[in-house]
Amino acid sequence: MLPPARRYSCAVASAARDEPVWATASQVTAWLLVEVRGPWGRDAIADSELGPHAPRVWREAMRRQGVRVVAIRRDLTRQHRGVRLVHVVAPRPGVVAPSCRHLEVDDLHDVVAATAPLTTRHPLGPAWTEDADRYVLVCTNGRHDACCATFGRPLVRALRESRWSDQVWECSHIGGDRFAGNLVILPDSLYFGRRDPAAAARLLAAHADGQLELQGFRGRTTFRLAEQAAEHFVRVERGLPALDAVRGIDPIDDTTMEVAVIERGAPVRYRVTVERTTVPARTPLTCTGKLGLSYAAFRLVDLSVT
Repeated sequence: MLPPARRYSCAVASAARDEPVWATASQVTAWLLVEVRGPWGRDAIADSELGPHAPRVWREAMRRQGVRVVAIRRDLTRQHRGVRLVHVVAPRPGVVAPSCRHLEVDDLHDVVAATAPLTTRHPLGPAWTEDADRYVLVCTNGRHDACCATFGRPLVRALRESRWSDQVWECSHIGGDRFAGNLVILPDSLYFGRRDPAAAARLLAAHADGQLELQGFRGRTTFRLAEQAAEHFVRVERGLPALDAVRGIDPIDDTTMEVAVIERGAPVRYRVTVERTTVPARTPLTCTGKLGLSYAAFRLVDLSVT
């Protein structure tokens, strides 16, 4: 008898082809986190207990305003009352400062009314309070992609037993299933991929100390992919692990940027040119995806002081 076929894993396949994780972060300028404690379907907003209270017109309005709506939960318990909402404006160094505010509503049917200003770019009301917490999101949405559960759930379980437990939340799909376990730090809006419990603990400790763990760093969501690549190359080539080392990126064209940094305590500007190529993937990019797709990759062409 033949052994049972092994289930395809997009994350294992991505690692096997040595696909770079950097310059792969989803591009997000604002987040809305909604606490949804029950089970999530493939679309964790529509296919969950939130779905009946989150009409398509609301979801589409959020999308038009550039707000990424993500379901979060501590665990599957439903014993405590209230629904936590968190709105984050993601920072872009030198342009937009981070902002994080939260609100507790009684039930999921209150979510749309409480967040209505976001659909029209109006300011949130005074009931939303400033939030100084760090939110560590770990994607565990196995209904969206099996790898998110395979790699995300052990990661979130371990972090719940760590000193970072008060900051850790499971989250729904955030992009890049093939880089599971995926982790996002808010409000800084930084993506990390292929993290196991030990690696996640290291990067969280570094972040708390004002440092950026470059291994596994996928990118900053307010940068385009080419800008994410430029930040990666400047940090790696110049040895700049400080979180605030990169102070801004000014695009010159699609592949050339000026990157402002603080290096050895002094401001420096680098001109960075990258080349983007398209790499055919020999295997599907998601666990249930199609063959014949490609992914973007970047190489450094030039890095010089301006």
